[in-house]
Amino acid sequence: MVQTAAAMEAYNAYWANSFIPAGDITWMVLILILAVVALWQARTFMSKF
Repeated sequence: MVQTAAAMEAYNAYWANSFIPAGDITWMVLILILAVVALWQARTFMSKF
């Protein structure tokens, strides 16, 4: 879990200095949206069989 905490801090530090407003939260939201889209695409793909 130490590696995960270090990775989270690195991501937050990287995105906090980005040009995107509230970037430290935006990257997590982006990953969640991407996961939802991937699940939806997998579901529609599997429903064709």
